[in-house]
Amino acid sequence: MRAICRRLDAPDAQDFQALRLEGFRLEPRAFRFAPEDEAHLTSDAVAERLQRDFVIGAFNAEDSQLIGVGGLAWSDGVKTRHKALLYGMYVKVPHRGSGAADDIMKRLIDEAKEKVEIVTLTVVSTNLRALRFYERWGFRAYGVEERSAKIFEGDYLDETLMALRLKS
Repeated sequence: MRAICRRLDAPDAQDFQALRLEGFRLEPRAFRFAPEDEAHLTSDAVAERLQRDFVIGAFNAEDSQLIGVGGLAWSDGVKTRHKALLYGMYVKVPHRGSGAADDIMKRLIDEAKEKVEIVTLTVVSTNLRALRFYERWGFRAYGVEERSAKIFEGDYLDETLMALRLKS
C-alpha cells in the first residue's frame, strides 16, 4: 500500500521528532547522530526546523501514522545557495520496500529542482541499501569522509559523500 506524503509543518513537530529519534535509536550505524544529540530539542525548535527546511512525511494510509521522513536544508551563503542538503531519510522497517522512500524522494527532488542546482547528502558507507537507493535516484559518490562518526572507542563510521546535479 502506498503512503500518503505531504510537507510537514509546525504541528507535526512532535511526531517528526519521535520518528527521527526512533531512527537514531534503532539504526545506530545508519546515522551520524545519536538520540542524545537531539533529544533535548524543544518542540518549538523542531517546529522552527520544519518551517525553515522542506521536510516530507510519509503517512500510513490505513492509520495516518508517520512512517517515513526526509528533508532538504537550504544553504544561505552567497556562494553556496545553489545547493541543498538532503538529510534524515528514514522509513520504519515494516514499510521499507513499500514505495514510501521513493514517494518522499520524488517530492524532495521536485522541490529542489525549483530552487537549486545540486543536492548533496552523506550516507554511512556500509549502508548498502541506502547507497543503492540514492544511486537509483541519480546521486553519484564523489568522496568518502573516513571516521566521520565515532560509535565507541575504536569503532567509527565512514560516510560516502554524494551529489545529484539538477542543472548543468
